Amino acid sequence: MSRAKGEDQFNRKCLRYSYLSVIVSIGLVLFVLGVMMTLLYQARTLTDELKENFTFTLFLQPETTTAQREALVTTWSMSPEVRQIIFVSKEDAAAKFQSELGEDFVDFLGYNPLSDALDLKLNADFVTPEVLEDLKARLMKESIVEDMVYDRALISAIHKNIGRITSAMLAAAVVLLLVSMALINSSIRLAIYARRFSIKTMQLVGATKAFIHRPFLRQGLRLGLFGGLFAAVLLGFLFQSIRQVYPELATSLPWTLWLMEVVAMTLVGLILTATSTALAVRRYLALKTNQLYE
Repeated sequence: MSRAKGEDQFNRKCLRYSYLSVIVSIGLVLFVLGVMMTLLYQARTLTDELKENFTFTLFLQPETTTAQREALVTTWSMSPEVRQIIFVSKEDAAAKFQSELGEDFVDFLGYNPLSDALDLKLNADFVTPEVLEDLKARLMKESIVEDMVYDRALISAIHKNIGRITSAMLAAAVVLLLVSMALINSSIRLAIYARRFSIKTMQLVGATKAFIHRPFLRQGLRLGLFGGLFAAVLLGFLFQSIRQVYPELATSLPWTLWLMEVVAMTLVGLILTATSTALAVRRYLALKTNQLYE
């Protein structure tokens, strides 16, 4: 009797360690997924900041009046593409060139050859080669606009490279998700394997499949939840460490991002553990008694 009790305690202890290892495995997998989501968010944020800092210069006709210029600024400030418009007088432009060149070219030439200009900064979603060409065509229809100047080659190159990097990161995220599914499924199956005889016993005494599935699904959901919470703690520690070491990144690592990632990771953990548990229990229900020993 005592021997049987000792074996039962040993089996329970092994089962607890098995569940603990499953929680840690799920947590680590979900943590890596969270890091990948953070990297994707950071890549998008940095890309948007880069695009929104590009300057697009509108050179105005020499005879442009203040009223005409202000009317143009008012009209285009309401455009969804435009984030900011700054007026740069030809005197300010000359002073800037003089500061950069170290020479007074206005004094040398005897006149200021520059034109008044408007510096445009656009919203990130509109800084693409196609949209910019369309925007330039529309702006050039304005009677007081002489030309619109920007570095087409640079923007085109950045747009292509950003597209490639984003595609590569999304592909890596998909591969990581598939690997995560396989690892979580393997961990759950190992935990269910230790209770395969209990599953078969319940089936032999007449328990329905739904009745057999129910406690294992509840256990699987608990494992997924605890794994998600473990991943949340790890990701929160990472966020806090980065914010302390690099304070300038605090605005790009808001706690709202952490909260959204925690919700996403937990949902992924719950879905994957529930699915893996259901499949594992179904597999052992389909086996014959002698096959359980294989």
